[in-house]
Amino acid sequence: MDIRDYRRALGSFPTGVTIVTAFDTDHQPWGLTANSFTSVSLEPRVISVCIAKSGRVFPTLSGSNHFAVNILSADQQMLALHFASDVENRFTDTDWTTGHAAPILPGASAHLDCEVHGRMDAGDHEILLGRVTSYTHTPVPPLVYCRGSFFGVSQPEALG
Repeated sequence: MDIRDYRRALGSFPTGVTIVTAFDTDHQPWGLTANSFTSVSLEPRVISVCIAKSGRVFPTLSGSNHFAVNILSADQQMLALHFASDVENRFTDTDWTTGHAAPILPGASAHLDCEVHGRMDAGDHEILLGRVTSYTHTPVPPLVYCRGSFFGVSQPEALG
């Protein structure tokens, strides 16, 4: 199976864009762009995000009991690219605040503060499950990623 072609097939599925953040043992902020995020359970409130084991942020996330998911807004494409880059310290010159236990990025469509609920091995990734302890959200449209491109969406109409 051609891995690049397989990635193109997976890229046909539009996803939201998040930045997952945590503090290391020295209370320094770390974060990465992730689009492999989903709601798992409403009761208890559990979400999942997949983290590459080869990434620079993996040691911090694998050693932390808390993390945050910042669901990016349509105008945060540059922030998504910045946190996906090889920049040594992604928080240098980046506005952020401390949530309940992890860094929060202002302007996002939503923020989810999480305690680690579990971890599962998934090949070259780890599935990180988080129990949501607090959250905020705004009516700002989210950032979406599909087939290698970012785009914003207008506010969707409610179903039902």
